[in-house]
Amino acid sequence: MKVEELEEENGVLKVELEDANNAEANTLRRTMMAKVPTLAVKELQVTKNGSGLFDEVLANRLGQVPFTIPQGMEEEDEVSIAVKQEGPGDVLAEDIQTGNEESEPVNPDTVLVTLKEDQELEFEGTAVLGKGKDHAKHQGGTIGYEKTGENKYRFRIESTSGYTNKELFNQAVDQVLDELDEFEEEIEDM
Repeated sequence: MKVEELEEENGVLKVELEDANNAEANTLRRTMMAKVPTLAVKELQVTKNGSGLFDEVLANRLGQVPFTIPQGMEEEDEVSIAVKQEGPGDVLAEDIQTGNEESEPVNPDTVLVTLKEDQELEFEGTAVLGKGKDHAKHQGGTIGYEKTGENKYRFRIESTSGYTNKELFNQAVDQVLDELDEFEEEIEDM
């Protein structure tokens, strides 16, 4: 199998995969979307919410905010988050304070809610690693591919997680290789 990076433009990486079949191409696509761990909010405790959004809507919105993943973060680790803002003005993703300086919202300009005069928002929560197969908020990105010839596929990779497009692709390749190793060990143990 041969991989060639074609271009990266406007936040989209185009990669060509040669000497592969449909199953291999689809395995890579599904792994990028469903099996690469990403960091997102799991729990939220709202102490003040004078905004026009119900707590549940606010929690849903926050769950869709991906965070960069700190080095060495393990599956069971958590990152604490908090916001304390007063209106008037927009509360942005960049206003989220994290308990780990390596972790921050991927898209800091995302508007979480707009507060009017005398409105306040205060909450604390935790972000955890998860996978897209368990919840859509943990999908690694938007990935598609097309068959461009005999055993040839062109991928379009747009990471929406804490990874660059190339990191997302490489994480997926590593994940597939790890699963193949595990499968091989299982067969040897039969």
